[in-house]
Amino acid sequence: MHEMSIARSIIDIVEKEMAEHSAKHLKAVNISVGKMAAVAAHQLEWWFNIMVSETAEMTGATLSVKTVPLSYRCPGCGAEFTSEELALKCRECGAGHPSLTGGTELTVESIEVD
Repeated sequence: MHEMSIARSIIDIVEKEMAEHSAKHLKAVNISVGKMAAVAAHQLEWWFNIMVSETAEMTGATLSVKTVPLSYRCPGCGAEFTSEELALKCRECGAGHPSLTGGTELTVESIEVD
């Protein structure tokens, strides 16, 4: 259910940006969501659609969600790599416990307006 509050936060960010740039109508919002951000994209889109339908400036706007894979850095050899799954070993040297460096973010990448 936290997708509702995330959708509200996205809309708050968009409203602020639209006001700062005197934008009249929202067309689309593009976000990136890390694989470990614990966000159900379809539920987030559902809440977003409900919320934007309540305002004339945002009615019809779409939410595009790009999933960001997990990224790691090996403390042993310094290698950086991405993975769709949890990585317990470095792909380069086999050392254990690589550091998670990405895949937990939720970022508004861009806003499209008229």
